[in-house]
Amino acid sequence: MEGVRNIIFDLGGVLAGLDGQRCIDAFDALGCEKVSYYVEHHLTEDLFYNIEVGNISTEDFCDEVRRITGRNVSDEQIVWAWNQLLTGISERRLEKLLRLRGKYHLFLLSNTNDMHWQLCVDDFFTFRGNRVENFFDRIFLSYKMHLSKPSKDIYEEVLRQANIQPAETLFIDDSKTNIEGASPLGIQGYWNAHINDWLALDL
Repeated sequence: MEGVRNIIFDLGGVLAGLDGQRCIDAFDALGCEKVSYYVEHHLTEDLFYNIEVGNISTEDFCDEVRRITGRNVSDEQIVWAWNQLLTGISERRLEKLLRLRGKYHLFLLSNTNDMHWQLCVDDFFTFRGNRVENFFDRIFLSYKMHLSKPSKDIYEEVLRQANIQPAETLFIDDSKTNIEGASPLGIQGYWNAHINDWLALDL
């Protein structure tokens, strides 16, 4: 793409696969159907929003799941069920990232939480001797920034910290709303409707 020097990648739905039903089934198996309802209906307020912007810790999250469901399940079981949402990153996508890093400055910007991110670091970005830091120049995570997409503030902070120009930046996200949130700043956007669509871009 003309004039692009920087690419910002979303995580879920762009790099990592998502399987909401697998997560629902996992919480159901623990008897936590009330939490399954949150996942099924994509509810982001309260529990999931607070963990995503770093307002609560993983321990607080697990306590809240137990409170909501009335189930005496362990932190480990809850983290396992929540992590079933992510299905991994294909070698094809990881190879593409490594190739692109030779041509562009690459960044990751994700609305995520400590549980999902640790899974990605430990299991998904370990490829041919590489670790997550080998794939990106900088990594921006909502739970560490206390901001989330599509707020204008998070995009402004990424541009500032990365010291990049919006007109030279392509943002790839599976949410049209997130793309639209970045557009007023002059960031070029690509809506990744299906997880592997971005692989066909002329980059």
